Amino acid sequence: MRHLPATLLALSALLLPLVGHAEPTGFDSPPASLAARVLGDRPGTIVAGTWRDGTARYAIQRNRPGHVGKAKAMAPGEAQPVFEIGSISKVFTGLLLAQAVERGDFSLDDTLGRLLADKATLPPPVATITLRQLITHTACLPNLPALPARPPGPDSNPFARPTRAHLMVALSSLELAQSPPCAPRYGSLGIALVGQLLSDRYGQPWDQLVRERIAVPLGMKDTVQHLDAARAKRLPQGYAGHAARSPWEFGALAAAGALRSTAPDLLLFARALMAGRAGPLGAAAERLREPLSAQGEYDVGYALRMRDPAAGGAQRRIYFHTGQTGGYRALLAFSPATSEALVLLASNDAAAVVPVLDALTLPLAAK
Repeated sequence: MRHLPATLLALSALLLPLVGHAEPTGFDSPPASLAARVLGDRPGTIVAGTWRDGTARYAIQRNRPGHVGKAKAMAPGEAQPVFEIGSISKVFTGLLLAQAVERGDFSLDDTLGRLLADKATLPPPVATITLRQLITHTACLPNLPALPARPPGPDSNPFARPTRAHLMVALSSLELAQSPPCAPRYGSLGIALVGQLLSDRYGQPWDQLVRERIAVPLGMKDTVQHLDAARAKRLPQGYAGHAARSPWEFGALAAAGALRSTAPDLLLFARALMAGRAGPLGAAAERLREPLSAQGEYDVGYALRMRDPAAGGAQRRIYFHTGQTGGYRALLAFSPATSEALVLLASNDAAAVVPVLDALTLPLAAK
């Protein structure tokens, strides 16, 4: 350090004590500490929930524009806010597909050409796309279907306008840069198509399949796409940074991000997935956690992502997904090896959930 400029030496002297006393982040972190760090001074509401040692713990912090609240523990039975969970919805779609594969109703090798044979005329490369490629983001598809330009404005929602007819037209005219599979490219179109195919197969809307096959069996009372009047009152105002945002509604892309939920509901979901075959979801939960594609710093199964921390490797694998809409941010993470889970739900799209995820899952050198 003697070769550093004097200003850097002075800065190092200030920072080293902070680094040395930085509070570690893990499943054992106090929820109030997590809530305060993730929301910071941004406006909005955050709920942090953890499951550890067989006990659920929750904390909430509410910030108003220009006023930072204090994170505090939530009392048992206290009304829980409902949040948009964005792309965590993709994990529910993945589970519906895992259930369908377990039943023998679908195979991961089924192609769009076969599944949509009587519904759309597809270019040959598009027709060869498989369910495996759709659910793992390796289908060479764009993030969203081609549509007329969105109306201008900060609240313009790219997911509200596409209909099922739009999706079929977009697929019929789609030109792929190469034939699948491609290198992983995260997007919403592929998962939305899985939701449409499930809906076609069972003759029910995607959100109804979620309710009947996942939410109701697990006792998840507040996991829905469409809010009734009572739940709408529990949806906190959303923000993009410091700007207020309206809730997002979804059309045919619902399976990629339309769900609303609460921290207790998502902890119930995590516990059922951690239980695997022995739990209430049976073999489909175990199937959901199977890695199907290696994607650089993590693997992906049925839309669910997974990382192996430095200590313990695959035996300590952590499963996760994040979510984001115009005014909300979310994280779901769990470790079957230790029976621990963590949920962060915030009504601000700039809430710092990724640093928490990295602290949980990345090797120390990468952090």
